[in-house]
Amino acid sequence: MRKWLPTLVFGWSIGIVSCGSSTPEPPNSGANGGAPVSSGGKASGGSPTAGSATGGAGTGGAATGGAATGGSATGGAATGGSGTGGTANGGAATAGNATGGAATGGSAGRAGASAGGSSGTGGGGGGAGGNSAPVPSKGCSVTDGLKTLTTGGSSVMNALPTSTRLKITSGGMSREFIIDVPADYDPKHPYRLIFSWHQAYGSDTGNANGLHPANDGPNFDAKNYAYFGLHREATAANQPTIFIAPGGIGNLPWDYNRDVVLFDDLLALVDANLCIDDSRVFTTGFSFGAMMSYALTLGRPSKLRGAVTMAAANYNFTQPTNAHVPIAYMGTTGMSDTTCPWGSDTQGGKACVLQHAKDNGCTVPGTIQTTMVGSKKYLCYDFEGCKAGYPVKVCTFDGPHTPSAVDDGTSTGDDGLKAFIPPLAWKFIAQF
Repeated sequence: MRKWLPTLVFGWSIGIVSCGSSTPEPPNSGANGGAPVSSGGKASGGSPTAGSATGGAGTGGAATGGAATGGSATGGAATGGSGTGGTANGGAATAGNATGGAATGGSAGRAGASAGGSSGTGGGGGGAGGNSAPVPSKGCSVTDGLKTLTTGGSSVMNALPTSTRLKITSGGMSREFIIDVPADYDPKHPYRLIFSWHQAYGSDTGNANGLHPANDGPNFDAKNYAYFGLHREATAANQPTIFIAPGGIGNLPWDYNRDVVLFDDLLALVDANLCIDDSRVFTTGFSFGAMMSYALTLGRPSKLRGAVTMAAANYNFTQPTNAHVPIAYMGTTGMSDTTCPWGSDTQGGKACVLQHAKDNGCTVPGTIQTTMVGSKKYLCYDFEGCKAGYPVKVCTFDGPHTPSAVDDGTSTGDDGLKAFIPPLAWKFIAQF
């Protein structure tokens, strides 16, 4: 009997220019980081380790996006700004237990079991705690489900050999998605499932092959950065996971009212054909993809166990009614991000984090400690007092609009292997 818990991951992400609200952030306006907190959580920083591999120094540069090749998916050039000019003033990392240390991913979860909401149609359900038994999907009794699901699919150029491009009819339209299933898939073991949503001016292809998430640099390829680096982390942790990267429509790819139907349909399709753990379905994404993931945490919390959003915002499309159901949530924001800024208590990445802290019953401090611009370091804040099994975590970093910044105190720019977010994101997911 295997000791690991198989994982299934769906991938959606969004583009660099996608988070501007109806009142765009003026150039060089930045977000204000606030003073250190005196209570209510624990702040931690330091450079994470990306498995055992090491990469060259990241080089920033404009986000060029490149054409996403492979199959029928062609992504336009990602021309989002470099997110410079922030004047965010973060408090010094002196409050609480602000400590450094390497962040390593892949450890088994320790959160206590906590029953989640009832599952909606199409399988999936939040709820299970870190060491709770998996909830097998209908597909766990289908021995040839993988073959049935992937018949007629095609390979994805420059992607992993385990990734397959497929079509689905959703909302009366033909939609594309890419699914990645472990090479040694076992139809009797429930895997985690992760949805990975791509950014504006991006594509499901770019999500699957790790190209051009934001600012280009070394090691942006399928091996190092497929599905925002989470595939690499899951593999290194020996916790095979299934990923799904939906394909958006147009340069601003996501619309909640339209694409929540796509989410439901994809989850139902996988649930019926593959063996997943219905209590461990997650969503992640960058920029516009982070916006879609955040919206799903409000409108579909009973189908999700948790979310990791990179440069999220709570605007740009109609927001769903908040069900106020607890869901594990992690958000990241660059303090020089003028595209999807940290924002305020009511708008921006900060507002997304605060909403889940309130819904999860966490202690909300008067000020959330953030990193300082110029520090070349990130700072994570873990809310205290949250409902057991439903943590809320936020990591701010010294950088622009990107999911792949290197913040180790010395380096700058982006690197698919040295980026600090993937190990932290995987560690957050793997605790469940």
